[in-house]
Amino acid sequence: MANIISLMKVLIVKPSSLGDVVHALRVVAVLKKKIKPVEIHWVIKKGLEGIIDASGLVDRSFLFNRGKGLREFFKLGRSLRRESYDVVLDMQGLLRSAFLAKIANGRSCFGRPDGRELSTFFYKTTNHPVQKEPHAIDRLSMFLEIFNLRAEKELNLSFKVSNLESQYSAKLVSKNKRILLFPETRRHEKCWPFFKDLARMLRQNQIGDVIISGIEKDNLYPRALDLRGSIPLISIPALVSEATLVVANDSAPLHIASAMGIPTLGIFGPTNPIYYGPYPLNKKNGEVICSPNSAISEVSVNHVFNKILSMLESIDP
Repeated sequence: MANIISLMKVLIVKPSSLGDVVHALRVVAVLKKKIKPVEIHWVIKKGLEGIIDASGLVDRSFLFNRGKGLREFFKLGRSLRRESYDVVLDMQGLLRSAFLAKIANGRSCFGRPDGRELSTFFYKTTNHPVQKEPHAIDRLSMFLEIFNLRAEKELNLSFKVSNLESQYSAKLVSKNKRILLFPETRRHEKCWPFFKDLARMLRQNQIGDVIISGIEKDNLYPRALDLRGSIPLISIPALVSEATLVVANDSAPLHIASAMGIPTLGIFGPTNPIYYGPYPLNKKNGEVICSPNSAISEVSVNHVFNKILSMLESIDP
């Protein structure tokens, strides 16, 4: 009689934020690769599902509509409960995510040991990282121990479902080096205010093609390929894959580029790159510039420009 291999069904509760979701995807990729057959479901905040779809790792997504009230919350919980999960993982570590993981009623439920808002009362906690100063990904990697797995060295992602529409890919035919700038971030204090000046300096010195991406649309970037407001989230990894170098604040695009192995330069102010920078910390072509006093505006344009020049020199043609 042939052996019957039972399917393992795993729910990930990690609704936000986008950069943290990318971190979690890097860990879940190991689970998807090493355990077969496994089916991954994910609770994701509405509007962020594009990055889940782009990864090609998730078999089904459930949208979390924050602010829609208890009725919608429990409706989502009932939908999850009907799935009969083997393992539920609360990678968010907040009260609402922990309670949702509990409602899902999987055979086992695990969450972060550093969970806030009394979330740790709703699940069995993973172990703490062994690193003295663990990166955010190191904390999430502890979930792999539940499955007797260990994190791989790079934890790369391919985002195999991400594609650029032909109208945009046709604009990227130049053989010049491409510097892709992401000037936005969700928190104002993490936003470096000199991307416009940097773009102008790059163009004046003919360093390469300058591409701008993000959500906000204005006219601050002349002589650059400005794609802000045009590229959907599912296509951002495909755009990143076309870049020679990505320059960004501490934000999701930086983490997407890092996960894909694209050379990255992160500009950091109030956040510490030891915990939130390109991963792993000694990663080739993953550089950071930190403000000396946590004020990101103290990072000069010349400093960033010179770092870009040195990085471009070391990048293979």
